[in-house]
Parts: sequence; C-alpha cells; structure tokens
Amino acid sequence: MRNSHPIAIIGGYDLIARSFFSKTKLINKESIFINVGNKNIQRKDIYNYKIFQLKKILDKLNQSNIKNLLFIGKIFRPNLSTFKKDGEIERYIPLLINSYRHGDGKVLVDILDIFSQKGFNVLSPYEVSKSFFFTKRDMNEVLTYDDKVDAKKSFKLLNDLSKYDNAQSAVIINGYIIAIEAAEGTDKLLSRVISIRKSLNQLKNKAGIFAKIPKKGQSKLIDLPVIGVKTLQLVNKANLNGIAIDPKFTIVQNKSIFLKYAQRNNLKIYNIRNSTT
Repeated sequence: MRNSHPIAIIGGYDLIARSFFSKTKLINKESIFINVGNKNIQRKDIYNYKIFQLKKILDKLNQSNIKNLLFIGKIFRPNLSTFKKDGEIERYIPLLINSYRHGDGKVLVDILDIFSQKGFNVLSPYEVSKSFFFTKRDMNEVLTYDDKVDAKKSFKLLNDLSKYDNAQSAVIINGYIIAIEAAEGTDKLLSRVISIRKSLNQLKNKAGIFAKIPKKGQSKLIDLPVIGVKTLQLVNKANLNGIAIDPKFTIVQNKSIFLKYAQRNNLKIYNIRNSTT
C-alpha cells in the first residue's frame, strides 16, 4: 500500500497503535490518528476526541480528505449514559444500546457499519502492513502429540465460548484446562497460570499450550488478538511449551524480537488450525 491514499487510525494510542501509525505515515504522510482513548496525546497529526463526538470525528476525516480507516488500539468499554448529544451520535444511541445487550462484538460490528454507511472504507490490519503477522516460515510445523492435543482442545473450547462473546485465550496442559481468559486480559491470565502451577508444584515441568484466537464469527477488521514479547515472557515463566495462534488474524508486536526470544527459550509457535487436522 506504499504511496497509497492517506489512512486514519481510530482507537486508543497504545503501543501497537503507535507502531501502525508509523506504518501509515510511510504509506502516506497525510495519514492521521483519531485518538479516542482515555489520555490526550499532544503530537502532530493526532486528534483527541471523546468517543461519542462522532460529528467532530466525521468532520475531521472529511476535512482531511480521508476515506480509508483502520480501527486499532485499546479502547475501554464506554458508558453510554455519559454520552452527550453532538448532532450525530444521538441518531445511533438506540442501535448501540441494543448492541450492548448482545456483547462487545456486536457493538464493534455496528460501529464499523456506521462508518461504512458514511462512505468510508474500513481496512484490516493485514492490509495495512503484513509485517505485524507471522508467515509460515516463522512458525513451527510439527506439533508433538501432547501439544497437538492441547492446541486442538483449546481451539474447540474457545470457539464454543465465542457464542458468549467472551474469552480469546486459554491455557491447557496435558488435556486439562488450567485457565480461561476473563475480563482481566492476557497478562493477568498468564500470571494466574504461574500461580496455579506453582501451587500444584508443577512449575518445574515444561508442558502445555497458551492459545489465543479471534472469537468465532467476529469481524476480522477490528479487535484482533495481539501478542508481544511480554506475552512470551509470561509463557516462559509459566514453563509452557509455547503458543498456538491463528497467524493470519493475530497481530505481533516487535516480531523480530519476539521470534528471537522464542528461539532462545525453546518456545514453540504453532498455527492452531494445524492442530485440528
């Protein structure tokens, strides 16, 4: 997409969003960042708005002649009762209230639809830059029998839980479910696994898989799983064999450093879909 049309990133200005913003500026220097996170950022080409200021966001996008959008960066679930009328958002409050009853996934899909109806083109992270995703050669081809069992069970478990619009991650060791991600997030999930393994006197035994995949049926344009070196460090501390992901739909922060750490600590990186065959 180099030398293509400008892109506006909409989201929270976290580490992965900053990395993608750098990529979009290389694609087109007129790219901008619409920051709807909790913290204002003072930097050129970053515009800070409240998440409900839809009219101002649309005006800025149109003023900047932007049609391509990328939604990325952590946003905390907003409280609809705090929304203020801005001449645009009130049109969608009933839709969003109904979406909330069905879970975050439905909210995100409806937000994408709002921008699509306004004539914007929503890009996937993969379209913007493939450098944040694993290739086939980055991954381990052969699963051991135990790892394959754990990865396969994780894949089925997480897909079954998707109907509740809940977890993206789980840890299974020798066929036993050790932990499932709740509202605490990946890092705390893995910290909990370390504590559980330690209490069971199993921390010295290298075994098990950390699996992280998109929710079944979710949009692949937004809220994709993100992993980084910190994730892998916690996997190592938990003394797991490695991770299982869907490489096409998992964003990797600092991929080269991630791969070096995995190799140095003998941590496997599996394509979770290979475990199902």
